[in-house]
Amino acid sequence: MYEISIVTPVSQQDEKYIKRCYETVKGQLQANVEWIVILEGDSPLAEQVQLENKENPNVDIKVVVDTELKNVNEKRNKGIEVATGEYLYFLDVDDFLHEHTLYVLLESAKSNSDSYDVILGAIKETNVSVHLPSSYSRMLKRLLDNRIAKPKTLAVKKYRASALNTLFKREFIVEHGIYFDENVLGFSDILFTSQAYTKTTKAVVYDKDAIYLKLIRNDPINDPSIAQALNGIEWYPQSMAQAIASLEDGHPFKNVLLKRFLKAYHYKYLNGIYNEDPDDVYKGIWSDAFKQIGLDQFSFSRSIHQKEIQLLCEGHYKKAARMANRRLNFRMLKKIKKKPGSYRRVLYQKWFTKKMAIKKDYILYESFLGRNYSDSPKYIYEYLNRTYPGKYKHIWVFNNPDREEPKGVVKVKRFGLKHLYFMARAKFHVNNMRQPKWFVKRPGQVFLATWHGTPLKKLVFDMNEVHSANPNYKKDFYLQSRAWDYLVSANHYSTEIFKRAFMFDNEILEHGYPRNDLLYAENKEQIADQLKAKLQLPKDKKIVLYAPTWRDDEFYKPGQYKFKLQLDLEKLKATLGDEYFFLIRTHYFIADKLDFSGVEDFVYNASQYDDVTELYLLADVLITDYSSVFFDYANLKRPILFFTYDLEKYRDTLRGFYIDLETDVPGPLLKTTDEIIAALANLNETKELYKERIEKFYDQYCHLDDGRASEKIAEKVIVSAK
Repeated sequence: MYEISIVTPVSQQDEKYIKRCYETVKGQLQANVEWIVILEGDSPLAEQVQLENKENPNVDIKVVVDTELKNVNEKRNKGIEVATGEYLYFLDVDDFLHEHTLYVLLESAKSNSDSYDVILGAIKETNVSVHLPSSYSRMLKRLLDNRIAKPKTLAVKKYRASALNTLFKREFIVEHGIYFDENVLGFSDILFTSQAYTKTTKAVVYDKDAIYLKLIRNDPINDPSIAQALNGIEWYPQSMAQAIASLEDGHPFKNVLLKRFLKAYHYKYLNGIYNEDPDDVYKGIWSDAFKQIGLDQFSFSRSIHQKEIQLLCEGHYKKAARMANRRLNFRMLKKIKKKPGSYRRVLYQKWFTKKMAIKKDYILYESFLGRNYSDSPKYIYEYLNRTYPGKYKHIWVFNNPDREEPKGVVKVKRFGLKHLYFMARAKFHVNNMRQPKWFVKRPGQVFLATWHGTPLKKLVFDMNEVHSANPNYKKDFYLQSRAWDYLVSANHYSTEIFKRAFMFDNEILEHGYPRNDLLYAENKEQIADQLKAKLQLPKDKKIVLYAPTWRDDEFYKPGQYKFKLQLDLEKLKATLGDEYFFLIRTHYFIADKLDFSGVEDFVYNASQYDDVTELYLLADVLITDYSSVFFDYANLKRPILFFTYDLEKYRDTLRGFYIDLETDVPGPLLKTTDEIIAALANLNETKELYKERIEKFYDQYCHLDDGRASEKIAEKVIVSAK
């Protein structure tokens, strides 16, 4: 007999995880395991895993193919039927186990002379789906060392709804006829575990050293887990009511579930019942669940809460809604008292967006989260202000509104009361980033998303993994971009990527970038001279603009990324200081302050300069890495150098690229300061060597830029709007 039967149900869309799941099973130090993989149809990957497994006698793979098994509960039940192990263990195909997990659980199971029926391990969440984080490995080694050094004490009656990372004695499960309810799709584990907790006459124990990592998928739109795909509002009350009803009065797990159910109604799913456009099915589902459980089972902290639910159960939905809304308003006031600044958002969502009329001549602009006056919103504004003076009320959002530029507009502090007021009232929103997640798109408002670059790095739904500080990046992006009416694209290449990577179905304006209009100005040389004088840059030296981007995996927190300068500025100054002068402009996400001590007469820190387009005009050479700035700079047909010292990591691990840097970009890939020095020292030869590639690159990515993008987009979206 096998010691453990691992049951893994696999849907067709999740077959891509089979091979990786096999690695986590194969890596277990616990021997004598059978892995039961339940498939809807034949999978070549399962065959491949079986062939590889012939060399690993500790794991026996059983592949069950049954096209009639459609949901996870049917597949798990099938696994229980065919299992032969002493213990049952359920493993989702996309999750991870530490190599000691099954060993620790089995040791705990048999620590009792009669052995336990139910043994729980710890479940932790992870957003990383490639490797087990090394921090967990180090932590587990330390725990296991302590385990050997002193006797292990198990926690008793540590109940949990999930059936994952739990050893169930198979004989116990079969004897009592405990199976998953095949008619319940969501929150079905709780029905299974509550039966197990009720039927066992032994203690339910918990071993924190048995670690299970639950993958929280970063693409719940295209690749959702079962929990992400299901409607919690619909399934939660049904499953909980059945589980609570199956438990005897006085059972400690029943008391836990009763409190959890009431809390979920009050906090988690309430808006699904009492929203502005209520759907009676949700009210009915919750009403039925409360009636099935019985109101006498609950301990209400206040009689008004009991009255509200009584009204719900009696079908008096409007009265119940009024009571619920009073409670919600009271909770909102408590939140405002605790966090006084939150009143602005409450006013915006509860008053401004519901009571105030939209003003058809108001335009709200924002660039790079209020950091500066720049990019395409700037040039769209300047076109409208120049061409239609006095016709529109222009409102600009800044982190620091006490600034001189732009003159003659309303400047508001980002997330201040005036900002939220105009956010609700402005008909037109012009933004090169994403709006706040709590933004309310009102009927009649028009959102123009200008975006902020031609894509080199993989974007959103083209990314396999999210390594940034926000693991919900894909979901957040999807929900925010649903509010965009128009999206600006610089070329056909970008258009095709935006459609796919943003899952964008609204109108794309393929007219070039408004921010590049300046690069085609008739007086651009004069503008460049004025900028040099303004910044006090040397007129007798070539200007090099170095504009690196940020690295997804190096961050302090969301929106604040680390950066270590890899260029040896002292060496550059010693060899090229007589001929060149450097401007360095880091990405606005980069939080580190760069130290230019000793090279102040060779370097100007332009990181805080508002408009990078203006810096393009005065730069004779651009050095970048994986930033999209080179697509824009290519409009000038000047030399571009690529400082790609971490190319393999950035390309193969962090992001991936849409084009081949080694063959397609209009300049050489350089990995050291010495190579940069050589390319600059022989700039004419470098430019001549890449002349044809620069022309080809221009024809493919810059051909729509003609100095009139702002005009075309503003006329289409704003001037001609009804």
